[in-house]
Amino acid sequence: MTEAGAITARTAVVAMLATWPRRVALALLLLLPVVVAALGGFRPGEPTTRTVEAGVPTDTGAYLVVPHGYFVSDRVDAYGLEDGEQWVGVVVELTNQGDEPIYLTFNDETFRLPDGVVASDLASAQEAIRLDTGTNLGEVQPGLRYEVALLWRTAVLADPPPELTLSMTRTIYREWSIEAGYYTWRATEDAYEVALPLVEPPEIILEDEEDL
Repeated sequence: MTEAGAITARTAVVAMLATWPRRVALALLLLLPVVVAALGGFRPGEPTTRTVEAGVPTDTGAYLVVPHGYFVSDRVDAYGLEDGEQWVGVVVELTNQGDEPIYLTFNDETFRLPDGVVASDLASAQEAIRLDTGTNLGEVQPGLRYEVALLWRTAVLADPPPELTLSMTRTIYREWSIEAGYYTWRATEDAYEVALPLVEPPEIILEDEEDL
């Protein structure tokens, strides 16, 4: 082999050795869609439901929540019961973790009771009563901790079970697609479930027996 031929051969070998990692990387990139398709494609994370304990702080996104128990009563000082209905209440401590007030009832997406329990088309609580003052809680102010009774109308808990499952949906702070610059807490597909023990209704939210 002539010297010129030897130089050409060495140049080709050097070029091949210098570029083979790139070629391997390119081949892997080209094969990736095939492998992913064979495995079912790119899939979003599956919704998760985690079990938490009563009395344990739980971060739901919008709120830091400590769920305590539930009760059933027709003596709660709140308006709206129909014949044969009672209030089912959930006692929780909660803190607004955002920067804006949150309206806790009607459009809240965090707290849910099992299907068939609530006697209303609305899944969210109909009333929220503060347990320090006995008054209605409108907006949950940022950074403040409240102990409240969340109330739903029910007609199926005449004989309340020892436990009732409360679902707390995980929420994220998201911009509205129809109004740029406006953010609100929106539900995700993830949730926490807690088995709440049956407790006595808080006295501060009950009507006087003389008024019944």
